[in-house]
Amino acid sequence: MHTPLLSENSSSYDLVIIGGGCAGLALAMAICKRVTKPSHAPKTLIIEPRAQYIDDRSWCFWERENKVNKNLVAKSWPTWEFGTKLEQHKHSSKSGWQYNYVPSIRFYDQAEQLISKHEQITLLKNTRVTGVTPNPSNVEVTLDSGSISAEQVVDTRVPDSFDMNKATLKQIFYGIEIELTTKNAIEDIARVMEDMRADSDGFLFNYILPIDEKSILVEVTRFSGAPLAPETLREAALELANHISDQSKYKITREESGVIPMGVAPQVEAADPRWLRTGIGVGAARPSTGYAFQRIQGWADMCAKTILASGQCQSFPSDSAKLAWMDNIFLCTIRDDPTLAPELFLSLARNVKPDRLLRFLTDCPNRTDVLAVIVSLPKWPLVRTVLVDLFRGLSTRKRGGKWRKAL
Repeated sequence: MHTPLLSENSSSYDLVIIGGGCAGLALAMAICKRVTKPSHAPKTLIIEPRAQYIDDRSWCFWERENKVNKNLVAKSWPTWEFGTKLEQHKHSSKSGWQYNYVPSIRFYDQAEQLISKHEQITLLKNTRVTGVTPNPSNVEVTLDSGSISAEQVVDTRVPDSFDMNKATLKQIFYGIEIELTTKNAIEDIARVMEDMRADSDGFLFNYILPIDEKSILVEVTRFSGAPLAPETLREAALELANHISDQSKYKITREESGVIPMGVAPQVEAADPRWLRTGIGVGAARPSTGYAFQRIQGWADMCAKTILASGQCQSFPSDSAKLAWMDNIFLCTIRDDPTLAPELFLSLARNVKPDRLLRFLTDCPNRTDVLAVIVSLPKWPLVRTVLVDLFRGLSTRKRGGKWRKAL
C-alpha cells in the first residue's frame, strides 16, 4: 500500500500511535470499527518504521466465541495436545473452544485495507520516532523527517527503561514453516506443548501446527532465566522439521523467532497521562503463558471506546492480584528448577478439565476453576516457592519497603 507523505497542514493530530505492529494496528482497527462514519474518527497518525509488511510471525489463541474477524483466522483446531515422550493428553472443549492461528500478513493486510477507508486515519511507514516531548499544550513527536504534535500519544515500543533480564523467565522461540511436496501424514491437531523436557539452559518443548495438507509450522520454545538468543534454537527447529516431514522433501517458506518476557515488574504510572505506553513491554503477554494477541485485542477495543467517548486513552489493564500471584509462583518454581516444568504442565493437562483450564489460561476463571488448578498441581515445589516468596516479602518489609498482600 502507498504510504502518504506528511504535508505542512498535517502536523497536528488528535492521536499519534507509535508503532504499527499488533497493538498499534489493533487500536486503529478498533477505532475504525467503532465509529459510525469514517469522518467521525479522531485525526490519527500511525508511525511504523518498516517500509512494508511481510509474513514475519503468527499469533495463536484459544477462543470460544468468534470475537476476532473470521477472515483473520487461517486455521482452527478443536483438539490440542500436551505431552512428553512418555505421556500425552489430548484436549477438546465441550463448549466450543478452539485453538486459532492468525498469520501476521493477514492481520497487516486487513488493517491496511480498513485504515484506507478512513480518511482521518493515516498509516505512515518507513518512518522512525526519535523523541517524544510533552509540552503544556500538546505532545511533540520528533520523527526522522520532522516533527508533529498530538493531543494523545499511544507508544507501543518497548520502553528504554525495560530490562529483559528482570523478567522472571524469557520465552524464547524459533519457528520454521515448511511446505512438503506430498500430503503430510501427521494428525490434524494443535500440538501446543509436545516433548516437554529440561536441559541445562531451562525448560523446552516442541510446538507443531499442521496448517494445511502440505504446510506445517514447527517451533522449538524454551523458558529460560537467561535472555538467550532465539538463533540458539534454529538447529533444533530444523531437526524437528526433518523429523516431522519424515525425511520427505520440503521447502522452508518462512521463519519466525523472538523473546517474550514472562513475569515483568508492574508498570509504573505514566509521568504524563497524554503519553501512554502499551504492548509487550508493559505486560501485554500473560506471564505464565506468553500469549498476548487476545489480550491486546481486548485492550484495543476498550481503549478505542474511551478515546471516542472522552478523547482519553486507556492504559493496559493489570492482571488481578490473585492471578498475578499464582503466575509468579508458577514461573519462579520453573525458574528455580526447570526439571519440574514438564510435570507441572502435565498435571494441569491430566487433572483439570479442558474448559476449566482454558478459562484459567485465558484470564476468565471462576473460583472453581482456580481451585481446580491449585488442587491439580504437585504441592511441595509450589509451597517451597511460596515460602521463599513470603520470606523475601518479610525481609523487604523489615528493611522498610512495602510488602504487598498476595491474596
